[in-house]
Order: sequence, then structure tokens, then C-alpha cells
Amino acid sequence: MDFKLVIHRLIFRDGKMELAVSAEGPWDPKVRDPKLAVTFQNGTQNRRLPLVVRYYQKEEDGTCYIMASHTYNLKFLFYKQPRNRHIDFSLELRYGHTVLTDASFTVGSEDERAMEILARSVASDGTEVENPRRRRPEHVEYDVTYSDNRVSLDAKPGQEVLFKEHKVKRVVDGIVMGIWRFVLFWIAVALIPVFLIDAILAAAGCQGKNPRIPNDGLIYLLKHVRAKMDSFSKVKIGILSTKLSCMRMLNKVASWMPVKQNQIAFLSNRRDDLSGNFEFVNEILKKHPDLDLRYVLDSRETKNMGLGTLLRMGWYLARAKVVLVDDFSELFFMLPRRKGTSLIQLWHACGAFKTFGCSRMGRPGGQSQQSPNHRNYDYATVSSQNIKKFYAEGFGISEEKVVATGIPRTDVFFDEEYKKQVQDAFYKEYPALKGKKILLFAPTFRGNGKLSGYYPVDKLDVNRLYEDLNGEYAIIVKHHPFVNNRSVIKKKYQDMIIDLSDNSELNDLLFVTDVLITDYSSVVFEASLLDIPMLLYAYDLEKYISSRGFYYEYEDMAPGKIVSSYPELVHAIEQEDWENDKLEEFKKRFFDDLDGKSSQRTADLILSCLEK
Repeated sequence: MDFKLVIHRLIFRDGKMELAVSAEGPWDPKVRDPKLAVTFQNGTQNRRLPLVVRYYQKEEDGTCYIMASHTYNLKFLFYKQPRNRHIDFSLELRYGHTVLTDASFTVGSEDERAMEILARSVASDGTEVENPRRRRPEHVEYDVTYSDNRVSLDAKPGQEVLFKEHKVKRVVDGIVMGIWRFVLFWIAVALIPVFLIDAILAAAGCQGKNPRIPNDGLIYLLKHVRAKMDSFSKVKIGILSTKLSCMRMLNKVASWMPVKQNQIAFLSNRRDDLSGNFEFVNEILKKHPDLDLRYVLDSRETKNMGLGTLLRMGWYLARAKVVLVDDFSELFFMLPRRKGTSLIQLWHACGAFKTFGCSRMGRPGGQSQQSPNHRNYDYATVSSQNIKKFYAEGFGISEEKVVATGIPRTDVFFDEEYKKQVQDAFYKEYPALKGKKILLFAPTFRGNGKLSGYYPVDKLDVNRLYEDLNGEYAIIVKHHPFVNNRSVIKKKYQDMIIDLSDNSELNDLLFVTDVLITDYSSVVFEASLLDIPMLLYAYDLEKYISSRGFYYEYEDMAPGKIVSSYPELVHAIEQEDWENDKLEEFKKRFFDDLDGKSSQRTADLILSCLEK
């Protein structure tokens, strides 16, 4: 039986499009997380977005029923193209090994079952709500036509005025708004005594305190006054806002100057030194003496960055011909992109494992459709052709902007001389481990990011693991940088259990690893290049799927044996039950070129942008 897709609902309301689709087909008990996606096109850009699965169930007749829906804001489908005369979209279904691209569908009625499912899920829809204080734009109305595998939206006649540019009006509006905010700011300054009295009354309990300010005493009074001034003047006031204003001002000044045609800037909010992909690409580019290479590397949160760092980032974003970044940073989207420059994302991770960015739309912590984050890249580099569409979806960019150059930092895995240097240096520092089998424990974090990251160390006590394995393995612990809590290693085991979470490169540790224990970490991609046996300790898999999700079915793509309990983990190690037969297929799926030349291909892409 083939899959049957039905569009049950397609409604336009206030510039948004509500879409609900069902899919019926053969049930596969191994599939936990089916996926439906929509690819929109307007002739110049394409954008792939997920449909949020609301219901997935096995039917009495042995088939499965999937119901998915989402509400899309048509104004924010395409980057900097808010109004579109024509939009096409098609559907994709991923169900285990079944992949239906440009899937055929029929148009059905709003049947009772589908509407009941949608009604139950409406509270968790996650649809964005426009700021009611913001002036509502005029919305385009569309006529809808269907083909076998495509839906076409064409602007209705009589709306030509909506597609006309009004640059002069926008400039005038901007000047008027700037003047008005300037006036409001000085009125707010004059009202500081009034705001201070309000703060004292709130602190004394005479009126409700501002719930967003957890502090007490003088700090509360100052923050209360500042919040009142921000609210009144619509101008952010404070040290960070002042630094960001200086950055924007310098960026504006720099944009009046010519672009430096030979300048390449490395900007990172992930690292403080030239490491990772940056290091390997830099080694290639340094061979070109005519290039002007610049570096701004600062891993601190934006609010803690120095003024000098922010000014340099603002300057190079306007002056450099090519800007390279290696992770997300809000700074890269605060400033306007200059025509004639190229922004290239050398994403730090390999493969496509956990969903990120817009792929998590509709899930807790997912990026909103209208967010500008990631969307101004000219190119993003990935490890294989197979995963281009997933990165395009996550970043919110057209698929042709994703280039399968390979990941530069993986070139070390093909360098035998470097491998020996790392091993010699490691055993020189930890001589007690020479001749021992080494087990690397490198799980990912739980939580929502830098400030809340953790790992439940009670799920795997490394002291107990060492004992249960009778000392056969030395253990290296390498937690994700976001993890704030760490395992406490008993003093008597400190020569055989070493926590290197803070001071070692994960890739280098793989060169001395005999067995890797992880869960949902992308380290599995690097480990596969060395054919390292892996155990995936996925004790919370169901929860992780529902909250985060994967691009592929976890069990289907796992490069090693999956265990869900500590006893299973110990037993698998004792029996050396790794399921290594999965490794070759895993590498074929996620790496196109296993040749150690990813840095060169990435550098060639960068150099080609200098020619534009």
C-alpha cells in the first residue's frame, strides 16, 4: 500500500495560511517520529518548513494515520521579500526509509476526525502573533489552484499597489520615528524622579513589584527606573544597549567606505582561539599572501563582550569582502548585510542529527518562522549532499545556498602524522593510561542552552562503571561545554578516570579512544571516521524525540548499539557488542568525500566569493 496524502485545510486569514495535512500508509513499528514538510517557492527563493505532527497512531487495519498542521505567516516566508505575487508549495513525507518528495495529494473536506485532532492541538500550535502595537501591513489575497503534487497561490487582481516600492515614504517614516524617540527619551529623563517614586512604592509593597526584576534593595530601584524609561521612550537604556549602539554607528560609518576586496574576516562567538573549522581553512588561506585576513574571536555572551570586540565585529561586517562565521550569534543578524560582501557559515557540526533552528518550529525552544537568525547567509557548508535540505530548513535559506564541501576540521582524521603526534602528547601527559583500553564518555547536554545546560550524572556514575568493568578500561569524561554539573571522581580512581571537559579538544581525544559512549551528540560523526566502536546510551529517547527531535529515525541512523539502561550498557561493553556493521552505511549517508580535502574545497568556495 502506498501512502495517501490529503490536504484537509487550506485557509488564509490575516496574512497567514493555515495548512492541515493527513497521511495514511503501512505501519512500521520502528518509526517513532514521522516527518512532513512544505517547500515554498517564489521564483527566486525556496524555503522548506516543517509541518508539525499532531497525531500519529496505528490503525486497526494495520495502517498508520498521521495528522500534521501549522500556520505560516506569508509575509515572512522569504528573506526580505515580504509580498509575493506568486507562491508555489509542495509536500514531503519522511516515514522511516520511505521518502516522498513532491508527494502527490488529494484535496479533501474538513472531515470530523482531522478537525478533532486539530482542535486538541490548537493550544500548542506555537503560531506567532504579531505585536498588536505594530502597524498592521496590508495583506496580499491569493487565488488557489491545485495540481497533482503542487499548490499555486496567485495574487488576486486589483492589488497592484501592494507590490509598489515606497522607499521615500519608508525613509521619511524612519526619520520621523527617530526624532519622536529622541523627544521621548528626554521626556523620560525628566520623569526620572517620578519613576523613582514609583520604584520606591513598589519596593515597599504599596503596589505590585515588577516580576521581571528578581533583585531587591538599591539594585531593584535602579532596574525599575530603567525599565520604566525603556517602556516610555521605546529606547533601550543601559551599558549593553550603549555598546550595541556604538557598534551600529561604526558599522554605518564603515558601510560608507569601499569594501576591501581582498579582506576575509573570521568572526566567532563560539571560540576564543583559532580552532575548529577556522583553523583548517585559515591554514589554506594563509598560503595566499595577497589576502588580508582578520580575526575577532570571543566566546562570551553578547552582554559580557568588551566594546572593542563589538566595534571590530561591526567594522569587519561592513568592510570585509568575505565574512566567515562558525556558529549562531545574534550579533551577525543585528546589522544590515552590505551589498557586495559574502557571509559564509562554516557550521561546526558534521552530519544532520538533532533538529535545530527552524526545523524545531512548533517544538519547545524552536526558532520562530519570522526570526532573521541564520537567514542572511550566502552559503553554508555541510558534509554531504544528502543533508543539504535539512540545513536549508534549519537555517531558513534556499537549498542552493548549502554547499557540500565537507567539514574542514575532519581533515585531521586522514592525517596519520597528526594522529601520532596527538597520541604521543596524550600519553606523555597521562603515562598511567599507556597500554590501557580507553573508554570515552561524551554525552550531549540536557536543558535549553549555555545557562541551563546539565547532564544527570546519576544516570551514569563513572566510578561505578570503572568498578563494574573491573578496571579493564580507563575512562575519559568529556561533557558538552554547556554542562555546568560534573561527575565527582573518587580520589583513588583519579589516575584512571579523568575529566577533560574543560581542557581538551574532543577530536584529539578520539585518537586515543577504544570505545565511545554517547547519546545524541554529534561526536558520532567524527568517531565514525576512525571506525571507533560506539554505544548509544539513550535512556531518555522518547522524551528527547518529543522535545528535540531528529532528522532521521534514531534507531535507523545510529552508528552503534543503542542501550536504554545502565545494566544493558555494562553488559554490551563486557560482551563487546558494538553492532559495528552499522558504521559503513552511516559514513556513506553523512560524508560524500572521505579524502581529507574538505579544507581545500571550503577555501575554494571562499576564494570564489572574492571574485564576485
